[in-house]
Amino acid sequence: MSPYVHLSGQLVCRDDAELAVVSECLPRHVELTRAEPGCVSFDVHQSGDPLVWLVDEYFADEAAFARHQDRVTSSEWGTRTAGIERRYVVERARGEAPTPTTSGPLRTAGISLDCADPEELVRFYLALLGGRRLWRDDQACGMRTDEGLVVVAQKVEEYIPPEWPGTAVVHLDIDAGNDLAGAVRYAETCGARQSEPQFDSRWAVLLDPAGHPFCITTMVWSDQ
Repeated sequence: MSPYVHLSGQLVCRDDAELAVVSECLPRHVELTRAEPGCVSFDVHQSGDPLVWLVDEYFADEAAFARHQDRVTSSEWGTRTAGIERRYVVERARGEAPTPTTSGPLRTAGISLDCADPEELVRFYLALLGGRRLWRDDQACGMRTDEGLVVVAQKVEEYIPPEWPGTAVVHLDIDAGNDLAGAVRYAETCGARQSEPQFDSRWAVLLDPAGHPFCITTMVWSDQ
């Protein structure tokens, strides 16, 4: 079996002019590449720095990758972005190329939580999850967790906490590792309180200072 080819890395724009070229040409480049025979997956999207694009592509074998390179060289994408810096690593490995994941045009910006006191709520989640504050003003506070999740606490006048159980709400699930009881105790020291009733011994439902429920659990998906 021929080795598959994996290219990954960064496309780094120097300025807004190069960024405009990438933004204009990229949709067609992605469309044409994904239609190529032997293209297993192809994903290019912006990182946290808008000038830096993350590139991840798999081709079924060396021949498919070579055809792609040849086509791109003379394409509109290839000619107009030729001067933009690439920081790529190309790897070859035998076996089946990884199953491609679905890549949509949008990315998650974060999770917003209504509350009466944004500062209090962000302090709580910084203590609970770790991370750093991103901004603070009269209406909202933002933070990014150590894992990269952006949490925004936004002020709502005459805020009414959700009722739990009873109100359908989106909630956070937090990994307890192997010590559910210890994780619950730590959350309580941060300012959380346990909800009543509890429904399952595999996870615990707690309430943050604004009354939002969240779960701490040992039942965490892993594809490792």
